[in-house]
Amino acid sequence: MRIALSSLVVLGAVIGCGGAGNDAGVPGEAHLILAWDGSREPATLDGHVEPYQPGWLIDSFIADPLVVLGPNGDYIAGLALDWTSSEDARTWTFTLREGVSFQDGTPFDAAAVKYNVERILAPETQSAEMAAHVGPVARVEILDDQRVVLHYEVPWVTVLDAFRRVPIWSPTAAEKWGLAEFHRHLIGTGPFLLDEWVPNDHVTLVKWSDYGGWNAISRGGPAHLDRVTIRFIGEQAVLGNVVKTGDAHIAMNVPSTYIEDYRDSDDFRLITGFQAGSGLSMTMNTRNPPLSHLELRQALLYGVNQEAINELLYDGNFLVTDGPLNEIHPCYWEGNADYYPHDPDKAAALLEGMGYVDRDGDGIREAHGVDGVADEAKLELRWTVLHYSEIGEAVQSQWRDLGIDLNVEVIPGPVQLERVNQRNFDLMYERQRSPDPMLLDMVWNSAHDVVGGWAWGGFVDAELDATVGQLRTVADPKTRCEIAKRAQKIIMDNALMLPTLSEPIFYAVSNRVVDFELSSEGQFFFLHNTRLEP
Repeated sequence: MRIALSSLVVLGAVIGCGGAGNDAGVPGEAHLILAWDGSREPATLDGHVEPYQPGWLIDSFIADPLVVLGPNGDYIAGLALDWTSSEDARTWTFTLREGVSFQDGTPFDAAAVKYNVERILAPETQSAEMAAHVGPVARVEILDDQRVVLHYEVPWVTVLDAFRRVPIWSPTAAEKWGLAEFHRHLIGTGPFLLDEWVPNDHVTLVKWSDYGGWNAISRGGPAHLDRVTIRFIGEQAVLGNVVKTGDAHIAMNVPSTYIEDYRDSDDFRLITGFQAGSGLSMTMNTRNPPLSHLELRQALLYGVNQEAINELLYDGNFLVTDGPLNEIHPCYWEGNADYYPHDPDKAAALLEGMGYVDRDGDGIREAHGVDGVADEAKLELRWTVLHYSEIGEAVQSQWRDLGIDLNVEVIPGPVQLERVNQRNFDLMYERQRSPDPMLLDMVWNSAHDVVGGWAWGGFVDAELDATVGQLRTVADPKTRCEIAKRAQKIIMDNALMLPTLSEPIFYAVSNRVVDFELSSEGQFFFLHNTRLEP
């Protein structure tokens, strides 16, 4: 607690003597202070390279995308006013806004779109996630300044979902600074300019006075806010209290233990955003024993009581997830709920049937005749996460009762990707967030089991590959969901992943903040229209 309180003192000193209440001490300036969980700070602010969504959120304030995912889940106009696709979804044509310039004066046109697509797909960019979303573009054709055509090698039905994420950068600035330095000199067409980034501390954005409201969310013209500072807060106690103490106007990812402080308050409000996707899931490395054994994977699923973990850790405020897509996903399969109910007796029977028994009486099972495992080897597994280690610790306790020794380790994002590329993990945290079922192809198609790909589990199955592969060729939303449900059944039949919980995004917001609006994905929000009242 002494550490948490001292962090609050330091934060208040940095923001200003009066905290957020005086807009950082600059008279007449509307200065919004956002507090973020420090573990979510991006490694780079260049969203063409950065594979994680917090970086893309920061980019969205600096660079308008071609299309916007609105609060109601619809795709609406961004830098593109209109779009059409061929019947086979191999050709996509975008009609662009006229009269738009980047923040450095470079005109925004079809050539700029072409540059950005080719930059993402260029091998030297080393884009992983964004390149996977953009997909196999064969060529980019410029029809005129306001029309650009993307020609795909294969049908690509998720173009809109991809390009609502892609920041469109100034070609002039990107060329000037190069890949190594551009992330500190980002230039887009959005309402805010990047002022500075001090790693492990803050990002500051300032209003671009020439912004023309080039986004269907914007009500036109420059932003109301003069300055936005995003503070990265390492202490959960500080993050939970920072709005209440007046040292920030908005806190994102407020720990669940603090949300009651803001609920039903006269001075603050609690906003909850949900995230369609995979939830906080754990991918199992099925390449080698013992996780190559289906019986072990099934035992692990039967051995977890998610409801108890949710109540223990989060007072029931998270969502229990029981399959590859969480229950708020449009393509969730209801059959997930029936597959692996908590059943420790069944889990124990599966382990004993494999040959895992505890003969030496130390509480941890050893292998006796388990194929591919040395006799008397302890049943030990690693649980590797970026955050939410407390979930792993709760599972650790539940599995310990089954005779499984689980080691929980927390690593940063770059180390995670390195471990994945080296295939050096047992259970690895992997979260994908999208209302489109394409994420099932990204994670479960063995064709993507490559360096930079997202099929981490190493499972190869022709039926699963063919099923999720259809998500790249079928455009009809209803049919896509039927395909996704078939894929979820195959994944659960083979117990390829361990579902845990789905994290809502809790925002603590001061009542001084007006017109703060979430996207339909709870981890994204808009600041174009946000104002601060006195």
